[in-house]
Parts: sequence; structure tokens; C-alpha cells
Amino acid sequence: MFVNRLTLLNTLVILALAAGLAPARGQAPLQSLEGIRDAAESAVRGVIDPALPGVKLETVPLDPRLRLSGCPRKLDTFANAPRHSQSRVIARVSCASPAWTLNVPVEVRRTHTVLVLRRPFGRGESIAPADVVAQKRELPGLVSPFVARPEDLAGRLTRRPLPEGTAVTAEALSAALLIKRGQLVTLVAQSAGFEVRAPGRAMADAAANQRIRVQNLNSLKIIEGLADNDGTVRVVP
Repeated sequence: MFVNRLTLLNTLVILALAAGLAPARGQAPLQSLEGIRDAAESAVRGVIDPALPGVKLETVPLDPRLRLSGCPRKLDTFANAPRHSQSRVIARVSCASPAWTLNVPVEVRRTHTVLVLRRPFGRGESIAPADVVAQKRELPGLVSPFVARPEDLAGRLTRRPLPEGTAVTAEALSAALLIKRGQLVTLVAQSAGFEVRAPGRAMADAAANQRIRVQNLNSLKIIEGLADNDGTVRVVP
């Protein structure tokens, strides 16, 4: 009698476990969280220029406790293109029926070339191509704040001390100089459709579109203008 009761009890436990593991009849399947993540990533990749190399997307993990009814058709998605250094984009993933919508964060990263200093530099020094080594780095966002080409160092000076091993940013360098102090330039003045040119000598250094004082070598007067390319200074009021 005792054995029969024990056998019956074991049978009931097994049946209960089996009932708990088996899905309830008529219950709709759940939406795959991995499918939602894949849809979000595809939405963001679809709004990024495919010509951009080295782009990496990674969807933020979803809460495993999330329960959404399975969508019988392809998921609807929407995402805005990331702007400049924006490193996270929200992709909207939805199903029309059964109706649900989920905002999924997607991390945006891209591999860039950066120039790393071989030695320390003080403020106001120029960096030569031989002073840097190119390295590949994965950075957040699509746009890099770092200088990528050695030729972009020409005519620029450090704004502050930079230790060895620093990846050089554009912000750490002054704008490239178009005109240097003492350089012979051409003054250009325009008015009512007429243009007058005169030789001049720069009184200071200047980058593009920067105001600069120039001595007119004909009249010896000091005139202000905006630095232009090819050693030209356009006279301004």
C-alpha cells in the first residue's frame, strides 16, 4: 500500500513538471528578443552611408524578462541617421498586430586612423610627419576629432603641452597659417563692381578668414583685411 502511494505521488510530480514545461494550448508564441535586436541594428545601418568604412553597430542588450507577443510578419522599424559624433541611436521597432512598439538603443562606433606623438611637445611647437605614428582606433560615433593625415599638420602649432603617446586632435592645434608676419601680400579692395589691388606687408600671422593688419607699401598706411588663399588680403571696412 505504501509503495503504491509512493508510486502515485511520483507520477503526479512528473505530470506536474511536464505540464509546467509544456506551453499552454492556444497561447501565442513570444517575439524573439534577438530578432528585435537584429531589426533595430538593420534599421540604423540602413540610414548610414554604406561608403563609410569601419562602422560597427551593437544593440544594447534587452531585458530578458521582456515578454512581447510574436509578430506574424516582418517587424516595422524606424531610425534617424546618427549626427557627427553621436554614439547612440534609438531605433523604433514595432508590430502592427498584435500591436506593440519598443525603442531599442544602438551603439555606433567606427574605426579611424589617428596620429600619435612619438615625443612630448610644448605649447607653440610645430609637429612634423616624422614626429607621429599612425594607429587604428575604434571610436564612438561616425566622426573623429583626431587628425588623421600627416599633411594636415602643416602650418599648425600646438595650443598646449602634449605628452608622448597623445593622439593629436584638431582642437589641440591652431588653424593652419595662410600668411606669416613680414610676408609680402596683395591687398584687394572691391567697391561698386571695381577691384583695386596694391602690394602690402603682413604685420602678423593669420589663418583663413582671420583679420590681419597689413601695411600698404604704396601709401605706407596700415589697413585691416581678411586673410585669403594665395597670399591675398581682402580689405574690410
